[in-house]
Amino acid sequence: MSAEPVVEVNPFECPMQSMREKPQVHDELRAGGPLVRAQAPAGGPVWVVTDYTLAKSVLADPRFVKDPGLAPEAWHGIEDGLDNPEPEYRPYTLIAVDGEDHRRLRRVHAPAFNPRRLAASTDRVTTIARNLFTDLADASDASGQPAELIDGFAYNFPLLVISDLLGVPVTDPIMARKAVSAMKQLALGTASDAEYDTSSLEELLSQAVGSAMEGTADTMTRVLYERGLAEFGELPPDKLVYMIMGLIFAGHDTTGSFLGFLLAETLAGHLAPDADAGEFVEEMLREHPPVPYTLWRFAAQEVVLGGAVLPPGAPVLIDIEGINAHREDPASRRLTFGDGAHYCIGEQLAQLESRVMIQVLRDDFPHARLAVPFDDLRWGRKGSQTARLTELPAWLRPR
Repeated sequence: MSAEPVVEVNPFECPMQSMREKPQVHDELRAGGPLVRAQAPAGGPVWVVTDYTLAKSVLADPRFVKDPGLAPEAWHGIEDGLDNPEPEYRPYTLIAVDGEDHRRLRRVHAPAFNPRRLAASTDRVTTIARNLFTDLADASDASGQPAELIDGFAYNFPLLVISDLLGVPVTDPIMARKAVSAMKQLALGTASDAEYDTSSLEELLSQAVGSAMEGTADTMTRVLYERGLAEFGELPPDKLVYMIMGLIFAGHDTTGSFLGFLLAETLAGHLAPDADAGEFVEEMLREHPPVPYTLWRFAAQEVVLGGAVLPPGAPVLIDIEGINAHREDPASRRLTFGDGAHYCIGEQLAQLESRVMIQVLRDDFPHARLAVPFDDLRWGRKGSQTARLTELPAWLRPR
């Protein structure tokens, strides 16, 4: 067996970038070979896969698991990119279980994200997008200042959509974004002493769960409850609250990141008026993945990978951003949503939101444009967190 190359870099290093720049670390990792060893920010080695074919094999290999219990003891949780829920919640966490436990949770969630069910919600999603853009345009007209679309639209839109589909009556998306982040940290056991007040969102989540358990609402939460009963025999209210809270967090964080980049590209005129929006979204998903790597995987046993021997517990990352940027086979699928058993269950919803956003701009705001040059836009990322544009000022109506 050969030893894998060692690259002395922090895989998560990401200085502020322009829209067409990518962190240099991905090129440095790729230059080392299809599998390289680097240093994890929290300490210890990490093995990074930079080759598409090898990445597909790892993502399909049951010997690489999501079990956070295999992480090095020095890792502290979410700040190290590790989703390690409290033990009582782990069986209800899609991204923290494997094997039959994961398949069971997929069976619970899949009917809620059925493509036909999502397609039937297109009008509701369109209304949410139109109302948000209209409010922003009206405020911009009144102030004489451009609309700010990162905090004003990119993150609020997917949060309001997933909340609506779940039957959670959110009217204040900023409150909900702060509260769901705090609730996630509580579930992970990483909350600080002075945490954001989550009581308002908790009440809304409880309302949605109560309606679902009483059978009075045709929502995603109702579907989750029915499927959860079928798979687990019971599904206590607090566990159902945890599940839908996780969907709200996941359903707006990464999607909001991507929608910011998609908005920037669209408002810069990079989508021709008669071009297919779906094809453009696909291109942008490859160009602007919200996260640089897959979530952590760990070798459940000694594994020979790419000619190197990985010890039990070895942390492994797939370089999504680097692999997407160096497509050697035109037929290769982008890895933005992962691959294999843990392929993102929310992909179809993210695609729907992206297409709807573009269509509303085309239909209702055909003169929308950036208020600053495209090349002046900047984005960054802190550690393993999602990429984010610092700002996106835009004029939505003619001036």
